[in-house]
Amino acid sequence: MESTSPTPPVDLVRRAQRGEPDAQRELIVAYQHRIAGFVYAIIGRSDAIEDIAQLVFIKMVRALAGLQAPAQFESWLFRLARNTCIDHLRRQKLRRIFTPFAPEHENVPEPEGAVGSEELDALRHALAQLRPQDRALLALVQEGRSHAEIAVTLRTSVAAVKARLHRAREHLREHYQPNHEN
Repeated sequence: MESTSPTPPVDLVRRAQRGEPDAQRELIVAYQHRIAGFVYAIIGRSDAIEDIAQLVFIKMVRALAGLQAPAQFESWLFRLARNTCIDHLRRQKLRRIFTPFAPEHENVPEPEGAVGSEELDALRHALAQLRPQDRALLALVQEGRSHAEIAVTLRTSVAAVKARLHRAREHLREHYQPNHEN
């Protein structure tokens, strides 16, 4: 679906709500890369992105009929993705608590030619210090969302979005230390 507007036409969403497989597939294709990027911004690990994104789209197809406002599809989808990521992180945390000797996969080498600078590592470390909700907020901003769109997605006020964004950025600044020698 090529269009200048990032939001799908309401009629496409309505067709998908009625269970038309082609319309559902078109929505998935239109959003697969953006959802994967959003998931990565929250989860921070590339090994889980595809599985979580796929789960988001499975949930989308199952819950689409209950979407009351098709014009709000995009906000609804990103809220669904955010909640799926947070659920994943909760399960992962519980798994770590009950399997303390499970190997961690945080030191997986990056592919040849990938950005692996100290600055990127410092940024990853700083982002890891944020709550998943704050990483989701920053990911929505990075995606180019307005404060009003983010407020709709997160079901909060624009003032709350601005305050949370300010705190998240401050927290990020506190923890971002490129070229820091230990």
